[in-house]
Amino acid sequence: MSGHGQSDGTASSRPCEDSRAEVEALLRSGPFHEALRAAIAHSGLTLEALRGELAARGIRLSLATLSYWQHGRSRPERTGSMLALRAIENILRLPAHSLRALLGPPRPRGRWLNHEPGRGIDDPAGQLAEVIGPVLGPSDRDLRVFSQEDIASVGPDRAIHLVRTRTVLRALADGPDRHLAVYRGEPGTDSGALVPVATENCRLGRTSRHPAAPIVVAELLFDRRMRAGETHLLEYEFRVERPVRSVDHRRTFRYPAGSYVASVRFSESAVPVRCRRVRQGAPAAGRGTDELTLVGGRSVHLAVRDVPRGVLGIAWDWD
Repeated sequence: MSGHGQSDGTASSRPCEDSRAEVEALLRSGPFHEALRAAIAHSGLTLEALRGELAARGIRLSLATLSYWQHGRSRPERTGSMLALRAIENILRLPAHSLRALLGPPRPRGRWLNHEPGRGIDDPAGQLAEVIGPVLGPSDRDLRVFSQEDIASVGPDRAIHLVRTRTVLRALADGPDRHLAVYRGEPGTDSGALVPVATENCRLGRTSRHPAAPIVVAELLFDRRMRAGETHLLEYEFRVERPVRSVDHRRTFRYPAGSYVASVRFSESAVPVRCRRVRQGAPAAGRGTDELTLVGGRSVHLAVRDVPRGVLGIAWDWD
């Protein structure tokens, strides 16, 4: 990446660079329709031209469908639509799976009971894109979570004061030398009160904070570049200096992961009346299935293998 204040002296290149930066940020954070619209605009293709490119590959898609996709009125879901989306990624010269990864779990069919909107990394995506953009690097897409563990600590004030994370990352290609860690605090939290700390096998690089939303992104630098297939274990934490009362801890997975363990430790003077598992993109199966047990009266956890895209976490009720 170029340093701050550097310029190549070519004024006409700036709009293109800004356009590409916007596309990269939206491909990282979503939502799908905004990322698709920005990618089409950056390519210079009209919808008619894109439709023609698809037709040349034997894929027939109406202009109305393409328009609906890029304006969020509908999205690809069926097998044929997913094949078309794969071709669109190729036509627009986007990384494989980059648009498909933004779709997340299939939309629900029928009535969902007790569905809770996620407050994770993709909500709201526009705010996240603003924060991630300044620290987005070329190798960020080449890492996947092999395993991850979060430990959240809740204080006597019923607020999360600290989240410790231990993660093992796997490189899909040669070159990754950093990882972006994202934390979204409770509504009403000042982003300046969210403090990232690198604790093991990494060091803190750049940080980016949203001026109005409680979001901070921290760049965690490795001491070497990874080779394809290698794994890297690192630990970091986010401290909340002026915490706001919390009712859950959630983790959003943009890509499938190997395993995830989340645990919440409550202060002896602030123990909830019940805890439950949070899953975005799946119907609640009833409190009996998703309710979690406090161990020793103060700790609760969940453990998941073969983690799908979406949101996982633990929620609790104080009363």
